[in-house]
Amino acid sequence: MNFFILVLIVVLLLFSLIGSVIPVMPGPPLAYLALLLSHFFINPVAYNILLLITVIVLGVTVLDYWLQIYGVKRAGGGKYAIRGSIIGLLFGFFFPPLGIFVGTFLGAFLGAKMDKSKNELNIALGSFVGFVMGTILKICVSGYIIFTIIYL
Repeated sequence: MNFFILVLIVVLLLFSLIGSVIPVMPGPPLAYLALLLSHFFINPVAYNILLLITVIVLGVTVLDYWLQIYGVKRAGGGKYAIRGSIIGLLFGFFFPPLGIFVGTFLGAFLGAKMDKSKNELNIALGSFVGFVMGTILKICVSGYIIFTIIYL
């Protein structure tokens, strides 16, 4: 039984790292699920650490979606630029791995054109930076959870 749980934990952790880069897959929540399996079946972790990681995972999950929108708005983009960045991100899935990044950029750029903005390039860069920051944040949280499972 422990071997099956251990294999499931490793698979969840691998998918969490993949999901940290691919926005459709929830990276940190998968890593958190692996942490809970480890906690209940293999090696218990202190409850204050579980509570802290719960708050961090919830915060990062919300923040990830907000960062891309914030990047577009901060650069001066309107509703079409925001929608364009999200649609571009979805179309980018058909051209992995760079399609996700390029799709976000191009979607925001085209959306900014539809908004008739004068700084389309800045808006597209804002969307791209927001997406990359969210990705880095998710990778860090998933990495911290992996560290917690291995060393605590």
